[in-house]
Amino acid sequence: MENLIVRVLSRKRPPAAVGYVVTLGLVLAVLLFEYMYRPALHRYLPFLPVVFVSALFFGRPAGLFATLLSAALGDDVIDLLRDGSAPQPTEMLFIVLYVSVGCATAWLIEALRSAVCKLLDAEAETSLLLDELAHRTRNDLMMISSVLNLQAMRQTDAHAREALESAVARVRVIAEAQERLRKSGKHGEVEVAAYLRALGHGLAELLRDVRPIRVRVLATPMFVDAPVAVSIGLIANELVTNAFKYAFPDGQGGTVQITLELTAAGVVLSVEDDGVGVPPSKKDGLGTRLVQLLASHLGGTVQAMPREYGHGVKVLLPIKPAAVVLTAVSTDG
Repeated sequence: MENLIVRVLSRKRPPAAVGYVVTLGLVLAVLLFEYMYRPALHRYLPFLPVVFVSALFFGRPAGLFATLLSAALGDDVIDLLRDGSAPQPTEMLFIVLYVSVGCATAWLIEALRSAVCKLLDAEAETSLLLDELAHRTRNDLMMISSVLNLQAMRQTDAHAREALESAVARVRVIAEAQERLRKSGKHGEVEVAAYLRALGHGLAELLRDVRPIRVRVLATPMFVDAPVAVSIGLIANELVTNAFKYAFPDGQGGTVQITLELTAAGVVLSVEDDGVGVPPSKKDGLGTRLVQLLASHLGGTVQAMPREYGHGVKVLLPIKPAAVVLTAVSTDG
């Protein structure tokens, strides 16, 4: 109902002549109804909805016209003119009260219309500014990513190159979130399934080199707040990067699957591979600590998933999405 009223108030009004004609028809229709059925309500009260509708759809002039016309055609005025008698104070008081209420209704609705139009204009301007900000932020982040990538390509030290490539991937995660935020059409919300698909494709291109490794994304489309989407993207980035780093040595190929699903406990993000598994001597590195920190920040938990082959990590985040869209979507990269 609220959205309907906002749409009516903000829409373009028809020509004034149309409003006057429709208002005249409504007043005459109510007058005819009164003479035919003689409602138990006071004879002026049925005209108030006409005043409201006229002011709502055709503006303040139509509402004032409906008020004055219905007051002039009401039985009290007609009886006074026919009898030639002096009006009683109570009759005059009610006529004045009715005209006052009708005029106030027309003025109030016009004020509401003006306020709604100003709010919608401000919202449109804010949306445009946020869109421009997200676009510029994304471009700046991609420029930083390109500079870091060039530095990584020039490095001869393997550890330094690996650190720079990790930094490139993390910056791209945030840049992609800004791009999704700009395209989402929702202030501060990102459709996380499409976001993860784009991240999976980008990570596959960045990390696999010539190895036949496929990144598969199976995600339930849902909208979440932008900071939450960035955290989910960073967690997925670190887990996929670890899988590429340890699961497929010596040029081996395989599949890394990113799964995002909604459960009663919250959102579950899992990353699994069919590689050689985690080396027994592997210690928690920066990426693993970052995953635990991000999950903890959202009140979630991280746990390993037992598998016969390969390795898997499941992250449970007790969050509620802003909206869930359609069904799960799968894609390969």
